[in-house]
Amino acid sequence: MKQALLSSILLLLIFSTQAQILKVDKGFLATDSSNYFTGVIDATFAINNRSSTVDEQNIYVGVNNNVDLVYIAEKSATILISGLNYYKIGDGPLIYNGTAHVREVLRRSAELTPEFFGQIQFDESRNMELRWLLGGGYRWNIIQKKNSLYTGIGIFREYERWSGPVETIEKRLWKLNSYVSADVKLTTTTNINAIVYFQSGKDSEINAFRNRLSGQLEFKNALTDQFKVKMTSNFLLDDKPIIPLNKFIYEVYFGVEYSFN
Repeated sequence: MKQALLSSILLLLIFSTQAQILKVDKGFLATDSSNYFTGVIDATFAINNRSSTVDEQNIYVGVNNNVDLVYIAEKSATILISGLNYYKIGDGPLIYNGTAHVREVLRRSAELTPEFFGQIQFDESRNMELRWLLGGGYRWNIIQKKNSLYTGIGIFREYERWSGPVETIEKRLWKLNSYVSADVKLTTTTNINAIVYFQSGKDSEINAFRNRLSGQLEFKNALTDQFKVKMTSNFLLDDKPIIPLNKFIYEVYFGVEYSFN
């Protein structure tokens, strides 16, 4: 019972999201400047005893680290989005997950831009040993001013390896990838970033489509030109998990962010 309770809490609190928000100012897509790096480093820390009882104390500790790096070339942009997260509940083992996402945006200042991407990921909290994917598509830059709005569509090849209840399960699928994202400046110091992904692929083993909806929402408030405080919320809805898991999971956390260019 205790193990099931802790597992449920862990699954509700933790996941490595498919929604990859680039935290760098999106203005780089249309800027006239070129041949320079810009980036963001952020970190969050959480500790609580919400899973504790009078007789037994179970302290939850979590650390999240993320690095976004962009190289602006004359006509393109190379983007790296990465994160590594550590979690521990009580005397349980240290659990971690991580993601590295690389994206190449061509003709970055055009309204319609080709893009290619790759991603590698692991997530101990959900028994996902490895996921990698390679794909490409087109991004439509609808608004590229103080506020930005863009959407994209494409395809990718995905490989996943899961630690199932009985044996290791591997999946290789072609999937449709679509997303919409917005960056809105509310005031001179406050802005919102949001992105929603929908990904779907036919699995011949079950003769059905596996659909995944994921998203991320961030509120940021600037303290200085470089430092911001922020609140981030993520969600993931997987209608047909490869192994028995919660179909819907989420997380909310607070932290600080440092930007440089």
